[in-house]
Amino acid sequence: MVAYRAEVAVWILTATLPLVMLALWSAAADGGTLGSFSQDDFVRYFAVILVVRQVTSAWLVWELNYNVRTGALSPMLLRPLNPLWWNLAETVGALPLRIIVLSPILAVLIWWKPQIALLPSAATFFLGCVSVFLAFVLAWLVQAVFGMLAFWYEQSVGLYNLWFVAVALLGGYVIPMDLLPSSIVPLARVLPFHSALGAPVEVWLDATPDPCRTLALQAVWVAVTATAAWFMWGRGLRRYGAVGA
Repeated sequence: MVAYRAEVAVWILTATLPLVMLALWSAAADGGTLGSFSQDDFVRYFAVILVVRQVTSAWLVWELNYNVRTGALSPMLLRPLNPLWWNLAETVGALPLRIIVLSPILAVLIWWKPQIALLPSAATFFLGCVSVFLAFVLAWLVQAVFGMLAFWYEQSVGLYNLWFVAVALLGGYVIPMDLLPSSIVPLARVLPFHSALGAPVEVWLDATPDPCRTLALQAVWVAVTATAAWFMWGRGLRRYGAVGA
């Protein structure tokens, strides 16, 4: 129970982190700019970060880790539907509630800074939706991969936390990509951390010079991660059955 409460506390902290960073960065840019970002730019950026993070987040890594370690996965494997697909359906089903929860927060931000409510063009809207979808699939697959590590290692959630730290630092969660040291930006943009979060934000804000290239890179990481998940699921189930769970 203590571990569960700790996980909930961590989830709440990470879910609200964009609001914390919004306050910090907008205060730092009050009356001026930081790099190419004005205060309004920071508010707009972290408002979109907040939405993308909530829309693409999942809980598969914790659920799969628990089910493997406790043996709760065994009866799930007897069902006609793969437990991974069941989790995916639950995750998608939770999206309307998340949007409802986000709505008053966004309303307050727009009331505070009406100028951040810029409607994207039709092309940007379409590409942004595709990018968010790819980010959702990638984030879910990454959680599947780390969750499947529980077939071999008990600390798979701890390893996933390292991934999240990398996303926070290199994926645009706590600092916009353009404010990172210029020497690491080219590498950071091609890593999966950026594809999982920062990429859809930049596409939505029309802040990337080549959105089609961004989407293509996201698709590549989705394919790589899906292949890894497919391979690990088969191997993991064989190991799971061999130990008599």
